[in-house]
Amino acid sequence: MWLAVLEYYLAAMVLAVLIDVVVGEPRGPLLMIHPVVVCGKISSRLFRPGGRGFGVLLWVISVIPLLVIYYLIPWGLFMVNIVVGIIAYSYVLKLTFSYRLMRDYAKRILRKIELGDLEGARALTQEIVRRNVWELDREHLISAVIESMAESFVDGFLSPLFYYALLGLPGALLQRLSNTMDSMVGYKGWPYEDVGWFSAMIDTLMNYIPARLSTPIITMAAALTGLDWRGSFKVALRDHGKVRALILGGLCHPSLGR
Repeated sequence: MWLAVLEYYLAAMVLAVLIDVVVGEPRGPLLMIHPVVVCGKISSRLFRPGGRGFGVLLWVISVIPLLVIYYLIPWGLFMVNIVVGIIAYSYVLKLTFSYRLMRDYAKRILRKIELGDLEGARALTQEIVRRNVWELDREHLISAVIESMAESFVDGFLSPLFYYALLGLPGALLQRLSNTMDSMVGYKGWPYEDVGWFSAMIDTLMNYIPARLSTPIITMAAALTGLDWRGSFKVALRDHGKVRALILGGLCHPSLGR
């Protein structure tokens, strides 16, 4: 029985990755019911300046109902038809991560840099980087893209699959929705700091282990692609304690090793 369950989970994960690579992100009506989009709309509509208690309530209202709904729908379809259920389960799992989106966006930026269109590259980079990038030169633009992709690799790909392996689809959904809440309200300064404290804490805790796992994964990827994996690992060991953020300290620097 357990072997059959394991095969089911592995098949769903493989199919989810294939959907992401071949089809990519949903569009049109499907985008409107994407759990990340729905979570963002709920939290935006309910948000108001408040204390930490309200922040916890906002997180619960924005996350838990969606987690239950997007988990039960595939299982309901599974009870009707096994094949349809597996496809639905895999599709919802795919909605928790995005490899193709990250890859294609990075390629767009790097293509503009190659063509010498630094203004266009800065405009695209600014959409994924919080700090001001309009004064960055070519080398620092490339660095900003690499840093952003390294962070997105953790919270947009590795973490959802990590929690899928531990907890199944509910784990992947919990990670993705928690990360969405951090993106919506997890900022310092008024009016977000108190309200977003809980969302930021949950996101940090959930990404802590995957961020550290990303170091050997990025290092192995460097070795397999003929890059300087030794330099990558040395930079990770040397610089991981220099970054205040618990997540960034475990992931960004191995991707920057030379």
